Amino acid sequence: MITERERETALALLARSRQTLLDAVEGVTDAQARWRPLADRWTVLEYVEHLAVSDDALMNLVRRSLESPPQVETEDERRTREKKIRETPIPRGVNRAPDGLKPAGRFASLDEAVTHFLAARERTIEYASNTQEDLRRHFATHPVLGPLDAYQWLVGNARHVETHAGHIREIRAMDGFPAQP
Repeated sequence: MITERERETALALLARSRQTLLDAVEGVTDAQARWRPLADRWTVLEYVEHLAVSDDALMNLVRRSLESPPQVETEDERRTREKKIRETPIPRGVNRAPDGLKPAGRFASLDEAVTHFLAARERTIEYASNTQEDLRRHFATHPVLGPLDAYQWLVGNARHVETHAGHIREIRAMDGFPAQP
């Protein structure tokens, strides 16, 4: 089971990242959301689509990890793993995502994509609010960071949104980003 402090931390991160994304897309028109800065970069709409589908996918990964046998980990082992997570840079490649999480034109507008993201994030928050599972004893492997426990995947979901909200802000600041009509 996660501690109440861990639960509060997860809920705060999930709420903060939801707002960070909303702030990043505030005032963006559909025309702006479809603007592609470079041929190999996602649009604002594509980033939000990716987040709308990946929030549920990351929660499914958390649930699947709970099907694995629990592993005992000492506090020293956890601290060492968490230090490695903090210190390992995630490579910033162009639109790295598993195929099922890549944008595929699922949403007709930015508003529709945001609505789907908000619904998915609400499901994630509901899970984090109510789970009684021992998230610290079940693991799934991250392609760069190695084994993460289910709690780390849960809070990683928040960090994932914040990272892409930053990419959206970068797009909005680029030369050539369409002006408001």
